[in-house]
Amino acid sequence: MTFPTRLLACWLVVQAATGCVITREYLGNDLPIVADGELVPGITTKADVLRKVGPPDRIARMYSGDVFVYAFIRRNGNSLILSEPVITHLTFFEYHREQEKSDSLVVMFDRAGVLVSVGLQHSTRTLEPY
Repeated sequence: MTFPTRLLACWLVVQAATGCVITREYLGNDLPIVADGELVPGITTKADVLRKVGPPDRIARMYSGDVFVYAFIRRNGNSLILSEPVITHLTFFEYHREQEKSDSLVVMFDRAGVLVSVGLQHSTRTLEPY
């Protein structure tokens, strides 16, 4: 076997043995868009929030009042696996990387069902692109 033929054979084996996977997973829905001044502490009620924002992903019952939690989780991952899948099933190299970030909107009410405060955090914007 000549050198170029061996080189081609090695290249074909490496190509056949390479596997790369990129995944993206989204849990929940994008956070609802709430305009400034739309949710006013001391005035807005639970019914107003449900009408304007929609049903929450989770409701926490607390002694001082209820808390509506809206969440959107985004997970990005990639993998690279170099293996010989036909004869030996031997893995030469394996690399995995995963990032997870979430956006959350927390709406707190007093015992009478009137809005006390709103918290918003956007973290999915800081995910690194793949």
